[in-house]
Amino acid sequence: MSSMAMMFSPLAARGFRRYFWGQTASAFGDSLTPLAMAFAVLHLTGSPIDLGIVVLSTRLPIIALTLLGGAIGDRFSRRTVMLLADTARFVAHGVTAALLLTGTAQVWMLVLLQLAAGAGSAFFNPAAVGLIASLAGQERLQAANSLISISRSTASMLALGAAGALVALVGPGWAVLIDALTFLVSAAFLYRLPRAVAEERPQSHGGLLASIGGGLAEVRRRPWLWIWISHVALVNLLVISPMLILGPYVADQHLGGAPAWSAIGISYAVGGLAGGFVSARWRPSRPMAAAVAFALLTVPLPALLALPADVWQLMLAGIGAGLQLVVYNVLQTTAIQRNVPESFVARATSVTSLGALVAAPLGMGLAGPAATAFGTGSVLAATAVVAVLVSAVTLALPPVWRIRDARPAGGTAKRDVDSANV
Repeated sequence: MSSMAMMFSPLAARGFRRYFWGQTASAFGDSLTPLAMAFAVLHLTGSPIDLGIVVLSTRLPIIALTLLGGAIGDRFSRRTVMLLADTARFVAHGVTAALLLTGTAQVWMLVLLQLAAGAGSAFFNPAAVGLIASLAGQERLQAANSLISISRSTASMLALGAAGALVALVGPGWAVLIDALTFLVSAAFLYRLPRAVAEERPQSHGGLLASIGGGLAEVRRRPWLWIWISHVALVNLLVISPMLILGPYVADQHLGGAPAWSAIGISYAVGGLAGGFVSARWRPSRPMAAAVAFALLTVPLPALLALPADVWQLMLAGIGAGLQLVVYNVLQTTAIQRNVPESFVARATSVTSLGALVAAPLGMGLAGPAATAFGTGSVLAATAVVAVLVSAVTLALPPVWRIRDARPAGGTAKRDVDSANV
């Protein structure tokens, strides 16, 4: 089979094909809402503090509930969990759209509804990682994860333009309403998954607290996995989060404002699309080491923002940063799916997500005071140096090199090679 045919081979499975189209529609809607909500809040109060509160309200429930979501995803039918989560998010975004369209929205209402939508995501995402393995099969896991990344990047690029047009022409409420409807599309495709998948329930014993503890223990006994989680958390805390706060400030002060930052964001999405194609066709023998090395492609973006460089140079750096993000995430997700027992996949994913998410608000909160104290350019330059150091130290750790591609030449998947090396 050619590499291109292998890349698209998961779509031959009817169940995965249905899941793929549902998630493509949902990804388009997800990319509409952040911009729409930002302008909705600014139109209501004009307060950046209120905007920060609303944005944080989407993240807090994911941080608070993701471990519970992983335990639920390893205990009940993952398809059922995801259907319920999509329904909850449809209701939350649908009510939000109605409030915005009727002019009755208030900030406290938006905060409560975003908390509900974030809770839905906390349950949906861990279950989805486990479901993909059932739909695509072990041999096609990396290709399946790459196709989903490609669809998300493509949907994001299309939605960035559509969101701006919708907000400008008809108001943010319509963009949020479209997002709400995409959750119904996702739920419809999930509902039509094969009966065997719909009835599938992972083997899990004990109560939910014991299940959460079991998931944490499963991660702890795999050095490669908790090292990987630590790497993600440190990069998010010390590199990505400060850049997301200080990047728009640099664009506003030195690069011409929002159009420049939008152009960098679109280039980031283009890089993500390229990363999907790369990860679909590249099977490194040591996926963790390859992923951490790829993380170094993040370095040029904060380094060039520190100068600041011209927009076209920053766009090129944005392509590299977007490419590494998708390759990194695909290799990490596939490694978990292949090297962690199936009954622990959702919980291992939830721990990984928690490590990434919990660091982000702290990094965002510290970026402004650090820039005030030391200067924006100095902080961005420091994040570039930190990105190199964190990845170099991670690559020096032996467990990073022990985890291998779990598909042997004979074609049958093998499980975690590192357990005996704890």
